[in-house]
Amino acid sequence: MLNKSSSIPLYQQLANKLRDMIEKNYKPGDMIPTESEIEKMFDVSRMTVRKAVDELVQDGMVEKRQGRGTFVKEQKITHNLGRITSWTEEMLQRGQPIETLSTDITEVTPTKRMRHEMQLEPGETMIRIKRLRASRGEPLSIMVNYLRSRFVPGFLQKGLLYESLYEMLEKEYNIRLEHAEETVEAREASELEAESLRIPIWSPVLYVTRFSFLSGNVPFELTHVTTRGDRYQYRVKLHGRMYIKE
Repeated sequence: MLNKSSSIPLYQQLANKLRDMIEKNYKPGDMIPTESEIEKMFDVSRMTVRKAVDELVQDGMVEKRQGRGTFVKEQKITHNLGRITSWTEEMLQRGQPIETLSTDITEVTPTKRMRHEMQLEPGETMIRIKRLRASRGEPLSIMVNYLRSRFVPGFLQKGLLYESLYEMLEKEYNIRLEHAEETVEAREASELEAESLRIPIWSPVLYVTRFSFLSGNVPFELTHVTTRGDRYQYRVKLHGRMYIKE
């Protein structure tokens, strides 16, 4: 039970109790007890219950659904910036099961803009790999990779031999990316993206553009990734402050 003589506010004590209860007994998608049930369980006021539940909502542990109740929220997958990793590697490091729901591989003629950005030679083509990536059957990302064809001969015939594209590049072509430049922006999902990701049209998504380079600053890969905003987030570690002398 709660300690009503403690200096810790009751709603915070209750929020801690609910966190423990959820972590031990509930899984993502489960509905937790109603406010009236929690009120009786812990002998507290409805206001205390609401403040405690609101704290869990702010923490991202649960979400309220109008007219239905409060449900345990699927935790967002965090991609740590600062090193070159594949989506597959990030997911596996977090113990998330992975799968590819669809794959389409073609050789394409690059656009004028792509030729300029990738510093392509006249007549040079690119391999386009489009995949719908998922975890536990839930679509999470639409991933489109463009590779310079001349660096990956026979790719169309081989197909994607590994779940991780970067693993295949390293093992089959001895290609290791030296550095990359990544841009992340938030926007609304298009109708086709929403259909593929099984989310409402105009839902928020994260749109990532990555340019990857080989040694010698040679452009090799262009990637576009559209990811569900409700299931994914990016984390950047910042170190110190840069002071400017006046």
